[in-house]
Amino acid sequence: MSIYGSWKNALISSGQTASAEVDIGRDYDFLEIVIPAITQAQIYLQVAEKTGGTFQELGDGSARSESTGGSFTTVFKLLGFQYIKVVSTVSQGADRTFRVRGGRF
Repeated sequence: MSIYGSWKNALISSGQTASAEVDIGRDYDFLEIVIPAITQAQIYLQVAEKTGGTFQELGDGSARSESTGGSFTTVFKLLGFQYIKVVSTVSQGADRTFRVRGGRF
């Protein structure tokens, strides 16, 4: 059995700063994220305990990542959450599709 979940899309629409809720399939220890070329910003995660729940910024468990001209891949410590949003500190100038998948140790 794989220790990784399936790849999912997290779309930040043009003019927006956050994706819709993404269910990554189960609670995971970390999240791999492929960040496309974006309007210069920091990227972080929000998490919730249940679908449709109250989302809050993932604190010390996440590393903020910055990307501008090209794709960038990094890993966030997810700390056992299943429901996430990808958030940008700046409104994006076009639709941006991030690829995400959870993993376990």
